[in-house]
Amino acid sequence: MKINKYSLIFSCVLLSQFFVSCDDENIDKTNAPIAYEAIGGYASSDDIAATDLVSKFSFENNLTDSKGSINNIIGNNIGYSAGVKGIAYNGSSSQERYFTGTATTAVTGLNSFTVSFWMNTANTVDPAVAGQGKGAQGIFSIVRPTEFWGALNVFMENPDSAFPNRIRLKINLENGRNGVAWGSWGPIVNIDNNINKWMHVVFSYDASKSVFSAYINGELAPNLGSFPYAPSAGVNGSTVFYADNPGSINNSNNAPKYGNFQMTGTNGKVVFGTHPFETTPALNNVGQQDWATSYAGLLDEFRIYKSALASSDVRFLYKLESDGR
Repeated sequence: MKINKYSLIFSCVLLSQFFVSCDDENIDKTNAPIAYEAIGGYASSDDIAATDLVSKFSFENNLTDSKGSINNIIGNNIGYSAGVKGIAYNGSSSQERYFTGTATTAVTGLNSFTVSFWMNTANTVDPAVAGQGKGAQGIFSIVRPTEFWGALNVFMENPDSAFPNRIRLKINLENGRNGVAWGSWGPIVNIDNNINKWMHVVFSYDASKSVFSAYINGELAPNLGSFPYAPSAGVNGSTVFYADNPGSINNSNNAPKYGNFQMTGTNGKVVFGTHPFETTPALNNVGQQDWATSYAGLLDEFRIYKSALASSDVRFLYKLESDGR
């Protein structure tokens, strides 16, 4: 049957007007859109300690610090993948990847601080045979060019053969303040059964109390250890740092506390994704080490605050970022 093309066009016009009218009638023009329910009184993760957030990398196909405290960024073989919120930094088990930058005093002058990020990784590999992705994997460091370790370092420690499903995450602080005999503290968080899963990691130091805390997925890490006089099973998430030998975990020597964290010997350089001594050329006075390598996993939403976040705010940060906010 032959159809009149003008009748067909007229019918289509009527139908399109009908559907447009229906859509228009279903739009609420009076009331504002319903907002997400606030979490802890915050609508967005960026609302938490907003004035203390000094650096933030979201890795949305770029290496931009949205707070502007780390600049002059140079990437090496950078890769990206799907993240917790949009896109994430993607390390490699076969190719050395990292990036460097120059930080302002907002980062190199930290006293109290919080470092938070999401990570998703396999366990590291025993470095008996050196190679990319084998050994201690560097995540972040504030460089000291004439010293082996940076002033603040975050990395995955070498694996524990007795616990093949355990990620050993270490943070190392080097306090150069006068009067601090025990300037180096390097607690480890042992994280079990989180291989190849996204998890939220937070490290904080409150200089007013000399208290260091570690959190996994918004809660105090149950297995924080490898610091002086720590029990073999670790402690639940928090410990006091001391400026000298405490004699016991309860400070039987009555040693002074760690106090203000003062970085000395820094030159403004920072590195993400590897150790300062693993870059080419090295950012310090040491060459590459067989037991160390660049990070092989994923990173997302890397934040640095100039204060120690309250436990409740750490939990809210985890929930908001989990919700894509």
